[in-house]
Amino acid sequence: MTVRCARGELPLPDPSLHNVGNDETGGTRGRDQLRLLEHYGLTPSSDLLEIGCGLGRLAYECASYLDDDATYTGFDIAPVAIEWLEANYAPRLPGFRFDLLDVYNERYRPNLSTGPEQVRFPYDDASFDVVCAFEVFMHVALDGVRNYLQELTRVLRPGGTAVVSFMAIYPEEEEPRYGGRPFVRVAEGVYTRFPNRRSTSMGFDVDLIRRVIAETGLEEVDALKGRWHTPFIEVVPISHGCDLFALRRPA
Repeated sequence: MTVRCARGELPLPDPSLHNVGNDETGGTRGRDQLRLLEHYGLTPSSDLLEIGCGLGRLAYECASYLDDDATYTGFDIAPVAIEWLEANYAPRLPGFRFDLLDVYNERYRPNLSTGPEQVRFPYDDASFDVVCAFEVFMHVALDGVRNYLQELTRVLRPGGTAVVSFMAIYPEEEEPRYGGRPFVRVAEGVYTRFPNRRSTSMGFDVDLIRRVIAETGLEEVDALKGRWHTPFIEVVPISHGCDLFALRRPA
């Protein structure tokens, strides 16, 4: 049996290489994400896919959590992130895989023609027990969100769990704001904090999110409001900046 590199022996993810947002938790984002996934069914023997793995905050934590027969797969659209993970993590972590997804992004991949609404994840059907996407859909337009959720469903095993986050606009929020900027309505149920950009800092009506999720056949297990809402009431031991939806693919 191969022994993976111990958590403390790995280099810490280096946020100076690739801006994936501030860690408002004081450096515990990856650990909190792992605990959230465990809360919703991740076990040390799970096969896990992370959509938008960034610089490997979650992968760093999974290195000492997952058993030797489990797998971690992460993909991202930023070449610098995947290159760093391939150089620093993949050689030390058997069963860990990092893939570059060639898809258009206004900020990181502006020269590509394939959009999020067209891309296919490079994995076989029913390959993973758990799939997660933390702080990804705030950077994807609605058609891309639909496709990502459909692809997520395809690669998730029957009975498997998905944990995804959105900036969800609730009916009682007449003027939602985040980081000092208001969300501006650009389509029915669709908002952005930067109307001059194609798909940056997106928000969606919570009912629209639920309709799109239902279209894929996924079932909602739980929904938790994120800390960005005012007022915010903590309802579980672990919260998240964005709004969390725990989903299940029916067996």
